[in-house]
Amino acid sequence: MIARRVRGAMALLGAASVLLAGCGPGGRASAADPTATATTVSTAVPTTAPSSSGAVSTVSTTTVSTTTSSTTSAASAATPPPSAPDQGDVPGPEGTGRCAVDTRYTDEPATGLLPEVAAAWAAVLAEAAQVGVDVCLADGKRSRAQQQQIRDEYVRDYGEAMAEQYTLPPERSAHVTGTAVDVQPRAASNWLEGSAGRLGFCRTYDNEPWHFEFDATFAVTGCPARLPSPNG
Repeated sequence: MIARRVRGAMALLGAASVLLAGCGPGGRASAADPTATATTVSTAVPTTAPSSSGAVSTVSTTTVSTTTSSTTSAASAATPPPSAPDQGDVPGPEGTGRCAVDTRYTDEPATGLLPEVAAAWAAVLAEAAQVGVDVCLADGKRSRAQQQQIRDEYVRDYGEAMAEQYTLPPERSAHVTGTAVDVQPRAASNWLEGSAGRLGFCRTYDNEPWHFEFDATFAVTGCPARLPSPNG
């Protein structure tokens, strides 16, 4: 009789263990799961033991601790930051003011030039002001469309041969990449040419005394040999 009751109690204890083992994936929470929570389950399990009188007494409550996991999905795809616009599509200023010392030319802001080029241009203006030279930015940044329009106008007004001497297609233009400036009036371009690259700008073509291109290495190496014209 006693043995039968002991076996019954052990069966109940085993059933409780199986029930508790079913909590969470695989019966236990992963140690790496940040959402895991500890749960204490108290289960009354009758245990039997013979007393000195031979009677069977119910003794204890077995406390079992287990850990369960509430899994939340954090698998949301990261949204990439918006890409910067293509430099060739950034337009230059339109309808800007006239050059104060020669109204035949415009004097536009450095909007659209690469940041390092705009910073170098600001240094040019500051030094020119110190030595009393009036410098105007007649043309700086152009978009592909603006460059193509200039080329088309040259072809229309002066013919293909002349356009080849003074303009480039958009894919080859330093104005489109934001690294070229056209400097006016002539006294200003002569002064900048005389800096021999010290300020980062060098005259690029023999037939365009106004056209300068920027490269930070010019301040160290000096200006490279000029080309006869934009198309060589």
